[in-house]
This record gives sequence, C-alpha cells and structure tokens, in this order.
Amino acid sequence: MKSPVHILIFTSVLVLASSQGADLTPEQIASIKAKIEAIKTNLDGHRSSRNSSAGSAFAAAAVDPRAAAELYLNCIKAVNFDREGRPESDFRAWKDGQTDRLRDPKFLASLQMQLQYLTLSCQAAESKEIEAVFAPLMSFVDSLSHLEETPAGGVTESVAESVFAKTYYLDKLLSKSENWEPIPINISGIYEKTILPYLREHKPEALLNAWDKRIEQQTRIVANVENLRDEDLRGMSKDEERRARDNQGRGGGVMRQLSKEEFTTRTLPKLQWGRLKDQFSHVDQFEGARAMLAFVEDHLTHELGEEFYAEFLQLIDDAQGVGSARMPLPNP
Repeated sequence: MKSPVHILIFTSVLVLASSQGADLTPEQIASIKAKIEAIKTNLDGHRSSRNSSAGSAFAAAAVDPRAAAELYLNCIKAVNFDREGRPESDFRAWKDGQTDRLRDPKFLASLQMQLQYLTLSCQAAESKEIEAVFAPLMSFVDSLSHLEETPAGGVTESVAESVFAKTYYLDKLLSKSENWEPIPINISGIYEKTILPYLREHKPEALLNAWDKRIEQQTRIVANVENLRDEDLRGMSKDEERRARDNQGRGGGVMRQLSKEEFTTRTLPKLQWGRLKDQFSHVDQFEGARAMLAFVEDHLTHELGEEFYAEFLQLIDDAQGVGSARMPLPNP
C-alpha cells in the first residue's frame, strides 16, 4: 500500500508529464492543491485515530498493574528491539533480567501514574479547549499529593520521552505544547502551564481557591516525600544512609522542588506571593494591594524580599492612572 507521500509524488509526476515540460497551469495547480488537501484530511483522520487508540490503551493499563507491566514490555520490545531489527532472543534475555523490577510495587505504581497522565496528555492534545480535561486534571493533581511511594522513574520524566509515547509516535505531539506540563509529578508546572492560565481567562472567581488548593497540595506532597525518603533510609548502616542522603540531595529539577528545605525557604513564599499577585490582577485590586503590602513588609529580610518589593512596586506603578473596574487602590 502506497504512503500518502508516494501518492502525492506519483500524482505530481503524472500531471507534470502530461504538460510536456511546460509550467503548471492554474487548473493543474488547483488540482494538485485539492489532492494535497485530501491527503491532509486523511492524515489528520489517521493521526486522530492513532492518538485515540493510544489514549485508550494508556487508560486501560493505568488502572491495572499487570496491564501496565504488559504494555511496558510490549512498548520496550517495539521501540528498542523490533524497530532496531534485534532478534527475539535479545528481547527475551532482557526480559528475563527484569523479573524483580516488574514485581516491584513502586515501579508498577510509577508506571500506572505515568500512564494516567499520558491519557490526560493525549486527551489534551486532541482537544481544542482545556476545559475538556480540566476536571480530571484537577483530580490527578490532588492524587499526587497523596503519594504512597517515593516518586521515581517515569513520573519524574517527560511523558513525551517515554517508551509509551515513542511506541505510538506521540513524542513530537506531546512535546510541542506550551500549555501542558510534560512531567507527571510536577504539580507546579501543571498549575503554571494549564490550571492557572485557564482560570485567569475563564473563571477568575475560582483563582484564589485554586491557589489555596495548590499550596495545600504542594505542602502535603513535600511532607509525604520527606517521610517516604526517611522510610527508605531505615535499616541502613550509617555509611549507606549517608550515601543515600547524598543521592537524594543531588536530585535536580522537579525533585529538588520536593526538598523540604527548598520548599520552606523559597517555594512556599513564592507560592504565597503568586496568590497575592493573582488576587491583585484578576480578583480584587484593593484587597490584593493591601495584602501584598503586608507581605512585603513581613519579608523585608527574606532572601527573596528585594524581589517581592520590586515586583510590588512595578505592579503599583503599572496600576497608576489606570484604576480598576473592581476596587480602588488603598490609601497610603
């Protein structure tokens, strides 16, 4: 069966041959464009069907650890063995070495969470409006704050780079959206890229409640991860514990955000400040300014104090002469 590209080339050759070396006529150009548009329609339909099929497979595997493990093995085989032309014996040898890992509840839980977020990612990529996945996305974020295992593996990495996405050729689709966080465990990214922008535009009255939920969830997940990390260290010798803590401390990116020290000293104040800025800009300028002024005064000696002061000054300067349809600025 010829691919769409082959069909297009074949059609173009026929048209050009019939013109005997002459330039394309307007009618011929119109004919080719019509065929190109038809091919695009077919491609879009095929892509949508493939994405839906992938989303269904991810959703089914996300609720069953055995199904998740089976899908993982099938995808590894397809991407790392079949497409590279490696023999079946190589895959069997690799699989034999994965027995303990595939029985590890932590690994399976990570797979299921990754697949759950992949399902949402496919739905979001196919939907023109984020509202279609907003409610399940909020539920997913809340589930993150009740983790029972230390985040590891796929949930700390981009779903676009997962073997699941590569199997279904979704890596480019899932990596191009600026409005979707690719890392499942990154609560902060999910709020910043998707949840808060949606609420600012469509439901500003729900912004402060969302911020309260975010602060509660991120505080809880940091506490949970800290406890889980302590549990992982139990029973270790002093040398083993020291090495393990060093490894934990070297964690960068999203895992660094889950450090209790980093969260307490920097992340939490930034979250509280972000809430106040949204209150000022989208909800109630008067109360927002009053609360921001108090916050800046309380954080004068904080390491981020100068940053908060500068942002507050800029917001007030920008508001001068503009006023607010909601409330007037407070008196000095």
